[in-house]
Amino acid sequence: MSNLPLIVMAGASGDLGGRIARALISRGVPTRALVRTNTRQAQLPTGLEVVPVDFADHDRLRAACDDATCIVSAVNGLGDVVLDLQSRLLDAAIAASVPRFIPSDYSLDFTRTAPGRNRNLDLRRAFKAKLDAAPIAATSVLNGAFADLLAGQAPIVLHGIRRILYWGEADQHYDFTTK
Repeated sequence: MSNLPLIVMAGASGDLGGRIARALISRGVPTRALVRTNTRQAQLPTGLEVVPVDFADHDRLRAACDDATCIVSAVNGLGDVVLDLQSRLLDAAIAASVPRFIPSDYSLDFTRTAPGRNRNLDLRRAFKAKLDAAPIAATSVLNGAFADLLAGQAPIVLHGIRRILYWGEADQHYDFTTK
């Protein structure tokens, strides 16, 4: 049994969440993954304590947060996930007296962007306002955009026509990171 503090995670079945969970496990950190009741166990990294929960069931969600020293959220989506589900997770963490919450902010620094210009950043900004008002310590990870966006689903680099897309000024600085 590890003497390291327990981390409770949401989003471990996703790409980024799975990477975070594997990194914690590789360091011997006890990690409890809260998953939707229909999540297939094969989607999860080995070594996790897996707890299926109904994220709408406050009492079950609070109980699943018991004994945690930190909640790590790696969920992704729109308002129903970034605001609603994550808010329920935050409320459960507070009720379970968890001292720290890491929200799913893995993005560019939305605190330095104008509201109303990017829906996804606005969702994170709205959740941050709720988190800042909550009686829990918080840590946001503002790592820049993921580099796979450069040529992925919403490409900035268009290899075929040898172009780079930009908005506003052509010398705009971007922050990127790898997963």
